[in-house]
Amino acid sequence: MKEIRLSHLEKSLKFKTECSDKILNEIEEYINKKFLEHSLEKNSPSSLEISNLLLVNAVYEILSLKKDKEKDNERISSIISMLS
Repeated sequence: MKEIRLSHLEKSLKFKTECSDKILNEIEEYINKKFLEHSLEKNSPSSLEISNLLLVNAVYEILSLKKDKEKDNERISSIISMLS
């Protein structure tokens, strides 16, 4: 089980995943940052729901960026190998 701490709620989301700790830390930072950026109420009943939505958004954005970076690295490697 892995855990993401929601500093704005003083709670944690626990779930089973194969994501690395580095990616989980990025997701945790994203959720906490976005929650604060939007000046959302800490004690509102929907705070946990909003955090879950931010989790989904964070996973999508971070994993999309990783895939793009991997594709770019593959293209760069291919170009470099052609030049060598």
